[in-house]
Amino acid sequence: MMQAFSKNNLLLVSFLIFLMFLTRGSHFLTEFSIPDASLIIFLCLGLLIPSILLFCVFFILSAVIDFGSGFFDNSLAFCLTDGYWGLIPTYFVMFFAGKLIKNYDIKFNTFFVVAFVSTTLAFIISTNTYYMFSDRFGSPSFFTSIQYGWNYFPAYLIPNLVYGSIVYYLYQLDLRNYFSKFIQRS
Repeated sequence: MMQAFSKNNLLLVSFLIFLMFLTRGSHFLTEFSIPDASLIIFLCLGLLIPSILLFCVFFILSAVIDFGSGFFDNSLAFCLTDGYWGLIPTYFVMFFAGKLIKNYDIKFNTFFVVAFVSTTLAFIISTNTYYMFSDRFGSPSFFTSIQYGWNYFPAYLIPNLVYGSIVYYLYQLDLRNYFSKFIQRS
């Protein structure tokens, strides 16, 4: 049984890594890319495999993707400042939200509220750390940085709520147990 569980986790981790590579290139929907799913990926880690080690591995992976992209395309390096490290608490908020709801049989409206609140808190953390520590905006106060970043909130929130809704319905389908049974048969 343990071997099937490990294979199942390996498949899940592989799929989340694939999603990170697929979506990490752009924060917004364009004709060439879909919005970044990193926040929901970290929520999934907390929900499905709440391991601090995996949290660290996925953060390092996201940093490697970002710094690698910035190396090959200088325009993508704009956000790679001292404020970048604010992504650690940003992603941890999502990870913790997933871990928090892991052991509860939650309904969609509860999951939606958790996704909304955690994504909003993640936005506040990432926006403030970027504006306060990037040295691109002087020394803005907490509220000034929120004001600057507020224009980006809908583009930050909506894709994550859509991704979160997809995760909720897939989680309700209990695909993890289905794949676990499938793996045991093969």
